[in-house]
Amino acid sequence: MEYEETTQEASGVGRILAWLGRFVLAILIPLIAFAVLYAGFIFLRDSNAPKWLIALIAIIWGVGGVALLYWVFNGLVERLPDQWTSRLQPFVFVGPAVAILFAYLLLPSVRTLWLSLLDRDGTEFVGFQNYVDLFSERLLQEAIRNNILWIVFGSTFSVVSGLLIAVLADRSRFERVSKSFIFLPMAISFVGASVIWNFIYEVRPVELPQIGLLNA
Repeated sequence: MEYEETTQEASGVGRILAWLGRFVLAILIPLIAFAVLYAGFIFLRDSNAPKWLIALIAIIWGVGGVALLYWVFNGLVERLPDQWTSRLQPFVFVGPAVAILFAYLLLPSVRTLWLSLLDRDGTEFVGFQNYVDLFSERLLQEAIRNNILWIVFGSTFSVVSGLLIAVLADRSRFERVSKSFIFLPMAISFVGASVIWNFIYEVRPVELPQIGLLNA
């Protein structure tokens, strides 16, 4: 009995230590990975290497670093019990994307909205006065009107013309005529290109002036 109790206590302590080890690794390894990636980006930013080399290294470093982070996080989560793995694994894949969107999209948008409520120096709160001044400008009103007209009439014309062409070109009485008009611009473009290249390679006798671009 005492041996069994001692064994159970040892196994319980081992489980606790294993859980603590996994927890420490789950915190330590991502921090190390982020630190390495950050150091790499700082090095690339301050490097005097050619720009094409910096861009190539940045692409490899960024893609490889993100893949490494996913691999590390996924490996750590898979070491947990099955019930915790199924709960945490979705956050491994969604979490970094959500964090990036929050840091580089949501926060700048909120900050921009807040700055729009201040004066030009960013020191005094003026409320919606900037928006009142902005929408009172005649040029902005014309731009908004033109955009609305373009959205309404441009989209309507595109959809209606597309449906009309689809109906005419598919088993209708005017199928041959409509297809001729549809494919006519394609044929004309090839004819025009051939005429242009003919002028480029035009060769005349020596006594006549050359009009070809390659021989002029």
